[in-house]
Parts: sequence; structure tokens; C-alpha cells
Amino acid sequence: MTRKRLGVLGALLCSTFASAQPLEAKSFLMDKERGWFWYEQAPAPVESAPKPKAEAGQGTAKPVEVRMYEQFKAGMQEARIVAMFNPTQANVERYVQYRTALVKLADQLAEAGQRVVWANAEYDFTQARPVSAVGLQVHDAEKTEQRRRTFDRLAKTHVLYFFFKADCPYCHAFAPVLLGFSQATGIKIFPVSLDGGGLPEFPAPHKDHGQAAALGATTVPAVYLANPSTREITPVAFGIQSETELVDRVMAIANPGMSGFVDASTPIHSLEGLEP
Repeated sequence: MTRKRLGVLGALLCSTFASAQPLEAKSFLMDKERGWFWYEQAPAPVESAPKPKAEAGQGTAKPVEVRMYEQFKAGMQEARIVAMFNPTQANVERYVQYRTALVKLADQLAEAGQRVVWANAEYDFTQARPVSAVGLQVHDAEKTEQRRRTFDRLAKTHVLYFFFKADCPYCHAFAPVLLGFSQATGIKIFPVSLDGGGLPEFPAPHKDHGQAAALGATTVPAVYLANPSTREITPVAFGIQSETELVDRVMAIANPGMSGFVDASTPIHSLEGLEP
């Protein structure tokens, strides 16, 4: 019985060993089709793929402050959610503690930032816009003088195209404002009526000969700043505007460098062929 078991075990081991050998590893000596006299090279060793190099800085640890912020943010968010859905005294107080700590951190940053501004003139916006009473007086005086020079120049070279309709109540309300602006700045008004009628301030307007459609003045009242010598015209306002708004808009158009918010791509149309 023991000899029989050993025989069975040996057969199993042999069959397992034979099945474990891949076909590619079979020796050419055992391949009768190729014979005994073929010269064959040993199979080249399989090269393992090179491991990708770690990117520079990949293993760099985050600054301690960043980890502190992430922990604080996660804790505050969790406290807020818990207090929102279970507003017990303890839960709400925990969230308020986080919120108070956040306000204190913001105050510290604001104070430190203010000291940096005081120590560096390039960060101090009060250089361009003073906040003290004396500084504001000087600033306002400079602005007034700049407006005077600008409107004196425009009065010699530009006119304001005013498109309106006689049956437009907004045009009737805006006409006195525009006339007052003209009298204050010296820029003449060139009134153009889309329906042929006049206004009390402009009883004898020019008739529209396609200028409004060419400029896209589909809404009245509409005001354009025009330079007849260069044949350029720029939109100023649509609808009712105050005299102060007109001053600011014309100043911005005439002096694009005054404000970083004035888009240099403000549409400028040509008066070519649009003269009344």
C-alpha cells in the first residue's frame, strides 16, 4: 500500500512539473523537427521596464502653515455642518469659536498688510487718491483743472451728436440736462431728430439721413462725441444721464489713460458719408 501511494505521488509530481513548463522554454534538443545539429542562440534576458523618475518636488512636504490652514478649514466646515443640522448649545458654540478665530486671523493679516503698505509707496493708493481733508482739496483742484483743460480742447475740435424723437418723453427730460452740459463745457450740440420733430431746447434740429442706423442708435435719447476733422464718433450715453455722469464719461473718452477701467476697444465709428 505504501509503495502504491508513492507511485501515485510521483506521477502527480511529474505531471505538475510538466504542466508548469512553458512551451517557449522547451529545449531544441527535444524538438525532433529541428534535429540535433541546429545552432541556436540562448534567449535574450527580458529587460524590465524602467521605473518612472519621480518628478522634481513631488516629495516636497507642504509648509506647516498650509497644513494648519487645511486642518482649520476642515474643522470649521465640520463644526458648521454639525451646528446646522444639530444646533445644540455645544455644537453652535464650537462653530462660533472657529468663526471668532477666523476673524482674529483676518484682523492680524489686515494689520500686517497695512504696515507693508505704509512702508512701500508703490502699494499706497492714497498717493493717487488722498483720504485726508487737505489732500482731497489738492486732488479735487487738480481734477477741476484737468477737466477745464480737457473741455477747452474738446470745445475747439468736437461736437455732441444728440439723437432724439419729438414724441419721446425721456428725450424731453434729457434735453435741458444736455443743454446745460453744453453751456458749462462749451461743446456744441448737433441735434438730429429721427421723426422730424423738434424739442423746446432744440426747435430746429437736423433730420436723420441714415446716421442713426449707421451708428446703431436704436435707442433714444442717444449722445455721441464726434470729431468732424478726423471723422471719428464715439458713443457717450444712451437714455437719461445726469450732467455729472456726462462729465465723467466724456472725460474718460477724451483721456483713456485716466482710468484702467476704460476699455481701449470702445467702438469708434466714422462720420464718412454721414454728414447731414
